Amino acid sequence: MKTIIIDDEPHCVGYLHVLLQQHCPQVEVIATAGNGQNGLAAIRQFAPELVFLDVEMPVMNGFRMLEELAEMPFQLIFTTAYDRYALRAFKFSALDYLLKPIDTQELKNAVNRTNRSLPVNQQQITLLKTHLHQKDNAFSNKIAIPGIDGFTFLSLTDIVTCEAESNYTKFHLQDGKTMLVSRTLGDVEDTLEGKGFFRIHKHFLINLNHILKYVKSDGGYVVMSNNQTVSISRSRRDDFVLLFGKL
Repeated sequence: MKTIIIDDEPHCVGYLHVLLQQHCPQVEVIATAGNGQNGLAAIRQFAPELVFLDVEMPVMNGFRMLEELAEMPFQLIFTTAYDRYALRAFKFSALDYLLKPIDTQELKNAVNRTNRSLPVNQQQITLLKTHLHQKDNAFSNKIAIPGIDGFTFLSLTDIVTCEAESNYTKFHLQDGKTMLVSRTLGDVEDTLEGKGFFRIHKHFLINLNHILKYVKSDGGYVVMSNNQTVSISRSRRDDFVLLFGKL
């Protein structure tokens, strides 16, 4: 697998190169680059099958570099020093990443996943940027939902519940509408962490601000503002009651 490493820190490039040689024999590093401009040139020259890309780089960062590409017919693995709260943005955008310092087993897993993944697209990059910088812009109270032709920006106050449907999630909205999203409920939960949502059941994530009533009978359930009833799983009941008492 022809591979390019793009990172402005030489020691990170060297360390990753050694790990790939020792543990990922299917990977052949054909070029490295220390900034986005050189990385862009290397991609156009060598047409790699896999790119390891650092986000924060001088001259041209990883996002700006990707925006210069009309197509990205390669697998992409971000290498990043972002904290764990920012990493949920990568997960929600269905993009792979490795947290620095890179762990050997995580590297092997990421490389193996490339055999089952489709090449990255610009919509994923835009979605990642939106969620990654939520705390710094006007969209901090919204979530960007990917669709066929772009994104729908939902206000968090409009979301009543999120329901798992296999590898999809159905958003139940305050106006009675629903929206099916090609993300797991776990991915949605990670994205909405700390924003007033609670995983009340393995199949449901609820907006605590939309609870109308908590009923103890029949194992315990809640009635939401859209009249939807959601059971409380036995494993979450104590946590919910404790949280509910603080509302």
